[in-house]
Amino acid sequence: MVRVSYDYDLMTVLARHLWHLRDELDVTSQTDKTFTAGDIGPRRETTEALEDFYGAWKKSFREGWQVMTDLGNLLDKAGKAFYDQDASQAAGAAQQVTAQVRGEAVRHNEMRKQKLNGKLRADQARRLEAGYRTQQARLKKEQDALVEKRRKFDEQTVAQQKRQEELNREQEELARKREPLLKQQDELQARQQRLWQEEKELLKQREEKLQVKRDELQKEYEALREEQEPLLKRQEELQLRQQQLWADDKALRAEQDAAMEKKVTALEQEQKAYDAKQDGLRERQEALYRERETLLGKGNATQADLDAWQRKQDALGKERDALWESEGKGLAERWDALEQEQRDQEKAFDPFRERQRELDGERDALSRAQEPLTERQDGLQARQKDLWALEKSTQQEVEDAVKGKRDSLDAERADLQTRLDPLDQESKDLQDRQKDLWDDQSDDEDTQTALTEEEKALQQRQQDLQDGFGEEYDKLREWDPDRDPDVGRLRGMRGQLDDLPPEAFVPKGYTVEDANSTTTVSYQLDENGEIKVDKNGDPVETTTTVTNKNTGLSYSETYHALAQDGDSVSTIRSSDGSVTKIYTDSSPEGEADGTMRRYVTDETGRDTLQIWTKRPGGDWELTLDKETYLNSDAGQEDAQQRLDRPPAYLTVENPLVDGDGRPSAPASEGTATQVQEGVTRTNYTGSDGAVTKVVTNENTGTRFVAGANDEIQEIWQRRGDGTWYLRESVTQHERYGDEPPLGTLGENWR
Repeated sequence: MVRVSYDYDLMTVLARHLWHLRDELDVTSQTDKTFTAGDIGPRRETTEALEDFYGAWKKSFREGWQVMTDLGNLLDKAGKAFYDQDASQAAGAAQQVTAQVRGEAVRHNEMRKQKLNGKLRADQARRLEAGYRTQQARLKKEQDALVEKRRKFDEQTVAQQKRQEELNREQEELARKREPLLKQQDELQARQQRLWQEEKELLKQREEKLQVKRDELQKEYEALREEQEPLLKRQEELQLRQQQLWADDKALRAEQDAAMEKKVTALEQEQKAYDAKQDGLRERQEALYRERETLLGKGNATQADLDAWQRKQDALGKERDALWESEGKGLAERWDALEQEQRDQEKAFDPFRERQRELDGERDALSRAQEPLTERQDGLQARQKDLWALEKSTQQEVEDAVKGKRDSLDAERADLQTRLDPLDQESKDLQDRQKDLWDDQSDDEDTQTALTEEEKALQQRQQDLQDGFGEEYDKLREWDPDRDPDVGRLRGMRGQLDDLPPEAFVPKGYTVEDANSTTTVSYQLDENGEIKVDKNGDPVETTTTVTNKNTGLSYSETYHALAQDGDSVSTIRSSDGSVTKIYTDSSPEGEADGTMRRYVTDETGRDTLQIWTKRPGGDWELTLDKETYLNSDAGQEDAQQRLDRPPAYLTVENPLVDGDGRPSAPASEGTATQVQEGVTRTNYTGSDGAVTKVVTNENTGTRFVAGANDEIQEIWQRRGDGTWYLRESVTQHERYGDEPPLGTLGENWR
C-alpha cells in the first residue's frame, strides 16, 4: 500500500511565496509604456506593431497573475484543510490525555480524602464518646438523687397509712355511740311525717269546703260579666266616637287658626306702618307745642307769630285727618271685620258641640244602666272579702289543732339534738382530721406525680442520650467532611497531609508544546474559580486550541455538554477563520431508541449545513447536505429553502422552566388553578417580582410558559415515556431573527 504524506507547512509557505511573487509581477505588469515618434520614428505601422506587442505582453502577465492567485489559494486552502484535520485529531488526543491526567488527579484526591476522612471521623468519634460519658455520669448522679427522694416519699406514705387506720377506728367508735340516737331521730322523723299527713288531711277538708263557696262566687262573677259585656262594648264605642270628635274639632280649629294667623300677620304689618306714620305726626305735634311754649315764654310774641303757629297747627290737623281717612279708618274697619270673622268661625263648631251633647246624653244613660250591675259587683266583692277572712280563720283552726303535737315533737327533737351535738362536734373534729389527712395525701399524690414525671423524664433523657449517641454514630459513618462547613480545608487538601504530591491537585488547564505546535486545553470555571462540572463530575465546557508555531495557524474546539445526557454542542474555529457548530442530539424525537443525530451549522446556528445520523450499531452517515439538497428537485420545491435547524432543547441552554414545569430561577411556591378539565395553570412569582404562568394541557401533552402579559415564551411537549422536552422558544426565534409565532394564552387560560 502506498503511504501518502502531506506537508501543510510547506503548502502554506508556498502559497505565501506565490502571492508575494504575484504581487511583484503585478507591479511590473502595471507599468504604462507609450511609444512616441521621437523614440521610434514617424512610421505609424511601427507604433501600432509595438503597441500590439506590448498589449499581448501585459495580457500574459495578467493571466499569469490569476494563475498564481488560484494556485496560492489552492495551496493555502489545501494546507489549512490538512492542518485542520491533523489539529482536530491532535485536539482529540489532547482531550483524551488531559482527561486521563485529570482523572488521575481526581483518583489521587479521592484516596487522600478517604485517608483524611478516616482521621477526621476517628477524632469525631472520640469527641462523641467523651461527650456521651460526661452526659451519662450527669444522668447517673440525677438518678441517685431521685432514688433518695423516692425512699423518703415511701416513708411518708407509710406514716399517712397509720394515721388513716387510727381515724377509721375512732370513726367506728363514734358510729356505735350515735347509733341509738340516730334510731330515736328516725322515730321522731316518722312521727313528724304522720303529723304532716294529718295536717294535710285537715287542710284538704277545709279546702274542699272553701272551694264550693269559691265556685259559687265565680259563677255569679261570670254571670255579672256577661251582663256587663254589652254595656262595656257601648262604652268603648262612645270612647271611640269621643276621640273622633276631638280629632275633628282639633283639625278644624288648626285650619281656622292657620288662615286667621295669615290675615292677622298682614294686618299687623299694615298697622305697624300706620302707627309709624302716627308716631311721626305725634312727634311733629310735640315739636309745635314746644315752639308755642317758647313763643309764649319770651313774652314778646306778636299776633303774627301766633297766627303763623296756628296755621302750622291747622295744617298738621288736616294731615292727621287725611291719614285717618286714607289709612286709619279702613284699617280699623278691617280689624273689626277680622274680629267678626272670628266670631263667625265659632259657629262652625256648633255641630261639634251638638255631637258632644249627644255623646254626653248617651254616656249618662249608660251610667244609669250600669248602676244596678255596679251594686251587684260591690256585693260580690264584699262576699269575696268575707271568703278570704273565712280562709284565714280556718287556716288558724288547723294550726291550733296540730299545735300541741308539734310542740311535743319539737321538745323531744330539741332534747335529742342536745345529746347529738357533742357527738356531732366529735364527728366534725374527725372530719377535719380526715380532711387534713386527705390534703396531705393529695400533696403526696402531687409529689408522687412529680416523682413519676421526673423518673419518666430521666428515663426519656437516658433513652434520648442512647438514641442520640447511636444516631450520631450512624451520621458519623455517612459523614462527608468535604460538605461540612466547619471543616476548613484548602482546595485539594493542601496542608492537611504532608505526603500530598503535586499531581493530586486538579489543574484548571493544560498546555502541551512540541517543536511545531502548542496545544492548550482549558475549562469553563464557576463563580468560585473552580472547574464547572455536571452532575457526573465531568467538565461542562472544554476548549482545546492547537497553534502551529511555523505558520501561525490556529484551530480550536469548544465542547459544551447540555442538560440531557449525551447532548452537546461543539464550536469549531478553523484555521481559515470560519466558525462551525455541531449539535449532537443523543435521542431525537420520533426516532428509534439508540439513534443519534448531528446538526452542522454556521456560527449563529441559524443556517444548517449538514445533518448526520448514527443508527444503532452503525457509523455516522451524512443524511442531508445543504448544497446537494437545494440543487435537488425536492430542495427547489422547499418553500423555506434550508435544512431543518437543531431543536430548541439543544440551542436554548437556560429555558424558563425545567422538565417538571417549575421556574429555573428562584421563585415562590406556585398557585395552581384548574381552568378547564385536564388544563391547569400555575402562577409563580420570582425573587425580582416577575410573574411566570405555566399552563399544562394533559389532554394534548402540551405545556405553555408565558409572562405576566400572557405572551407565550416557550412551548414544551410530552414524550411517550412521560418526560417533557422544549419544543419551541422565543429565545430561539429571536436568535434566528424569525417572527415569534408563539402567540398569547387563550382568554380561558389567563
